[in-house]
Amino acid sequence: MKTIVDRTQPSAAPARVVRGEGGIFRNARTRRAVLIALQLAIVFGGLLYWEIGARTGFISRFLFASPSMVLEVLVQRLQSGELLNDIWVTTMETTIGFAVGAIGGSILGLMLWYSKFISDLAAPFIAAIGSIPVLAIAPITIIWFGTELLSKIMIVAFSCVVVSLTTSYRGAQRTDPDLINLMRSFNASRTAIFTKLVIPSAMTWVVSGLKLNVGFALIGAIVAEYISSEAGVGHMILLGSSNFGMNIVLAGVSLVMLMMLVFNALITLLERFILSWERK
Repeated sequence: MKTIVDRTQPSAAPARVVRGEGGIFRNARTRRAVLIALQLAIVFGGLLYWEIGARTGFISRFLFASPSMVLEVLVQRLQSGELLNDIWVTTMETTIGFAVGAIGGSILGLMLWYSKFISDLAAPFIAAIGSIPVLAIAPITIIWFGTELLSKIMIVAFSCVVVSLTTSYRGAQRTDPDLINLMRSFNASRTAIFTKLVIPSAMTWVVSGLKLNVGFALIGAIVAEYISSEAGVGHMILLGSSNFGMNIVLAGVSLVMLMMLVFNALITLLERFILSWERK
């Protein structure tokens, strides 16, 4: 007996094709590899143009320095131990302030779900606090909490709390009302509804608020170090600008960008963990 094979059905699943503006990629990994290669080429091409321009005099070394001058500053400060100390101080200020402001704000925003009256009562005050720039509150914070680590943490926390509070509250408010009514029909308590339904459904909003606040936290730490500090990346940038050392300033700016990339990568890992936990 002959076996009849249906030729209309594929024998294996086709490779995932990703269509982009630049063409068709066979799969997502190829597309990502091409993007990373192009991004690295742009970075190295820009640095090469900058270095050549500075060496030939086309670009002013006084106004823009050069990549080799920036690298020299980083190597010197690394050998002296100042670089690692600056990174550590700014990282500690950013991390602790982020934990206090972003995570604390997220918890407060979720807790506002318990009372619509209190959330409506607090809304204009939250909006008013959110309109205050960090530069305006930084000198006051220094006066209240001194010039040590605590004042830096409070400035970072202030720059994060409102965003996390509002995003987490909006996420809590968008919980499916039909599911809430279903749990109430089974005589579930408000605490059970909050822990088993509201928090999981709002978690995507909470993570979005955390991702937004990473940049605000680092900016808050840099601003705090501008006001009063003895170490830190912000202190390094301030020291370079006061001495017209553009190479020191740009070295500090490059450190800020690298730290931002690391913080974003960590938040992305946290997001993947939370989303994988939600799917279970």
